Amino acid sequence: MSFKIHRASERGVAEHGWLHSRFSFSFAEYHNSNRMGFGALRVINDDSIEAGMGFGKHPHQNMEIISIVTKGSLEHKDSEGNHGIIKAGEIQYMSAGSGVYHSEHATSDEPVSLFQIWIHPNQNGGNPLYDQRDFNHHDQTNRWVTLISGDGREDSITIKQDAAIYSAEVNENKMLSIPPVKKDHGRLILVIIGKIEINHQILDERDEIQITDDEEYTLLALSESKVLLFDVPMH
Repeated sequence: MSFKIHRASERGVAEHGWLHSRFSFSFAEYHNSNRMGFGALRVINDDSIEAGMGFGKHPHQNMEIISIVTKGSLEHKDSEGNHGIIKAGEIQYMSAGSGVYHSEHATSDEPVSLFQIWIHPNQNGGNPLYDQRDFNHHDQTNRWVTLISGDGREDSITIKQDAAIYSAEVNENKMLSIPPVKKDHGRLILVIIGKIEINHQILDERDEIQITDDEEYTLLALSESKVLLFDVPMH
């Protein structure tokens, strides 16, 4: 057994009036030498943006960037001519490649909440890529749905890394097997809402658990819960 738990209260915090952020890993002014990422997973930012506010045009390079919108609508524009409105239940993907400028704003009618995720690509450079997908029609009840993968399986968004992100909505008292991983991969589980138990470890809302062995584990929902599962290479 190789577990590491990171409690919601231990995350980095940034308050900018219009932006309310919680950082799983070191980001911007928040630095924790023990929290620099998890393998290829570099960033999990839990952001809330006030209505009509957002990030002006800024650059990125050599990073796979995923935005999972949980509330409201996010407007995206970039230097490649892409323009989209990402609504709750939808996911946006941008591969920065050799370089791209983009802006992200909450639409004017309500605040937006999202998880912004950065994953190191398995190859640098190349043309920037953009994709947007609606997952509202996928039944996540007591089952894992593949949101992101390196091979586009199960109607997931394809990224430039041998990594995957899964989502599940687990009913109270239901159990769900945690998918196994390849050698040299790790698993990170983030509780979006609810309370779960894994191998006698209790996790509340926004808690995370890192699993760096390849043992089989089962998730038990102690209340109605929604979780994200990250499968990433650790080298």
